[in-house]
Amino acid sequence: MENDAIAFYEISCDVAPDNFDIIINCKSAKEIWEVLKSLYEGSEQAQDKKLTTAVNELNNFKAHAGESLQDSFKRFNLIVTKLSNASIVRSNHETNLQLLNGLGRHWTAAKMTVQRDRKIHLLSLYKLYGEL
Repeated sequence: MENDAIAFYEISCDVAPDNFDIIINCKSAKEIWEVLKSLYEGSEQAQDKKLTTAVNELNNFKAHAGESLQDSFKRFNLIVTKLSNASIVRSNHETNLQLLNGLGRHWTAAKMTVQRDRKIHLLSLYKLYGEL
């Protein structure tokens, strides 16, 4: 019971003032934790939806018309980061191929050169970007 009281106090002190009203009626540290977890991460259903969306974004990644390589890479890297944060990590080879395949036709020569001259399964995403 004493550990719960200490945890309750510590968590309560660290909660942003605008969220304090949300936890004020919680009876235990565990209850505060569950409320805050739901508030910041969303429900399990919401988390599943975010994960599904990120997987679909990666699988359907295409550079936008007129988008620079830098902007395409940033957008792609954000998707990879979302998946990584959800403990979904793909191999360098899969990730690199996904990026290369998502680039527009005007990148065909560069893509072919990288695929021919480099072992893309060994390159990190950032090294691949540097090669383009």
